[in-house]
Amino acid sequence: MKTFRFSSLLVLCLLAGHFAFANRVVEANSELRRAVAKMIEAPQLSRFGIAEAQVYVHFMVNENNEIVVLDVLTDNEYLKEYVANSLNKHKVNAQGVEPLTKYSLKVAFRSEKAGSV
Repeated sequence: MKTFRFSSLLVLCLLAGHFAFANRVVEANSELRRAVAKMIEAPQLSRFGIAEAQVYVHFMVNENNEIVVLDVLTDNEYLKEYVANSLNKHKVNAQGVEPLTKYSLKVAFRSEKAGSV
């Protein structure tokens, strides 16, 4: 019985420690979304045969208000590099941005030629 109590207490402490020190990921607010969208100009999707694509960007803003791209999730290498290069080390001036907080943002792209086909 003592072993069960000790094990339960140990699991409870580990879970509490995990949640206390876990890095939180925050959804980007609307002003931050607009600032990021301005930095990512329209990529040349039709040149690479892409009609539509979605990219998930994970980034943080450092003490100098510069975006540090942590990860870009997409199945297209061109878009991955394009988005990372468009954002990484660029200053952002948006209200409510907390330094050293991880942000997550979904970006959707659609080729202009896709709508006319």
